[in-house]
Amino acid sequence: MDLLRRVAVVAVLLSLPSRGRSGGREGKDEWFQLWPIDAAASEPAQAPCLAEQMSLVYDPVADDYRNVAGVVTRVPSFASTRALVGWDPLVRQLEAMGYRDGGSLFAAPYDFRYAVAPRGHPSAVGERYFARLTRLIERASRLNGGRPAVVVAHSFGCALTYQFLRARPLAWRQRFVKHAVLLAAALGGFAEGMDGLASGAGSGLPNLAPPARTRLARSQQSALWRLPTPMVFGDRPVVVTKNSTYSANNITEFLDAIGFTEGVQPYVTRVLPMWRALPAPMVPVTSMYGVGVRTPETFVYGEAGFEGTPEVVYGDGDGNMNIVSLMAAEKEWSGVEGQILKVVRLPGVSHVGFFSDLALKKVVAEIQKAVSSIEVHRKEKIFSFLNNFEFTIPVPLGRW
Repeated sequence: MDLLRRVAVVAVLLSLPSRGRSGGREGKDEWFQLWPIDAAASEPAQAPCLAEQMSLVYDPVADDYRNVAGVVTRVPSFASTRALVGWDPLVRQLEAMGYRDGGSLFAAPYDFRYAVAPRGHPSAVGERYFARLTRLIERASRLNGGRPAVVVAHSFGCALTYQFLRARPLAWRQRFVKHAVLLAAALGGFAEGMDGLASGAGSGLPNLAPPARTRLARSQQSALWRLPTPMVFGDRPVVVTKNSTYSANNITEFLDAIGFTEGVQPYVTRVLPMWRALPAPMVPVTSMYGVGVRTPETFVYGEAGFEGTPEVVYGDGDGNMNIVSLMAAEKEWSGVEGQILKVVRLPGVSHVGFFSDLALKKVVAEIQKAVSSIEVHRKEKIFSFLNNFEFTIPVPLGRW
């Protein structure tokens, strides 16, 4: 107890609900909650308007994503744990150990529809978020005696955390980040990412007509980040039709086949370059993930093609993320000189199950171990990098 009270925690929340401002909602120009979706907004009459407000537009000339015309979004409560939707069990545990919002516990929410882009390509929202996050980490360090952080990320937050660390200079990482605890880090995408683009599954709007649901799914920048990567998935069949088999190695053919040709350019230029390889982040990492949960692995479409409902072949994983992607970090980073890596497998723990009693105890235990290792050097602080993203149902936990 005394040890943890001397260590600051910065909880950085990824994929937090956005808020929208648009005259299109009941004719009013005012802020309202856009995500998580409340019951009223998910009604059939409201779904089309909400889907439009949730959509993004990719401008091939500007080579960047933006909101649809007339919609302005913001992410509330930056730097405060008030932004931690769905993470109450962990927050309560940390508060019981002495952490306090704004003093030793912080959050950095962001708009889950967006991602970032490789060097040479603009990403206004992503770049702004990374700059804001950098300043928050540095501020948290100053407020806590200049001590470095332990970063705790979940799901899509792990992918963004990884790219954030890789984008910072090594000297900065070593100065401000002492340890990263990655929960359900699928750094190679996942099979459901392909089915989501084909069918619009997982939009969170069950009352939305399928064509509109598919348009919404394809509009979001982060959707292309969910696709299985060639490095991790290789030639494994992910989507099978009567005449073709699609794997991570022929994603562009898949995008053409589903009628999403406009997704080819951003995929090839903005996504592939970021995930061709997984260089070690060169900060100590603990990777925790669930195993032994039935997870979609291959989608087999019948005579109706992509208009029909696919038969699903299941494999191992955490229910959403495939085991091959969950294991990507240990496969690539184990044995890398200077990279400290610990792997904790949690049998039966699903992707959104990290707040079950057993899993939560293990997560807190790993945070405590990270704190203890820091304390050997000197009093340090934890930087918790949290993600609360749910993309299948309007419960904002865990899934990309």
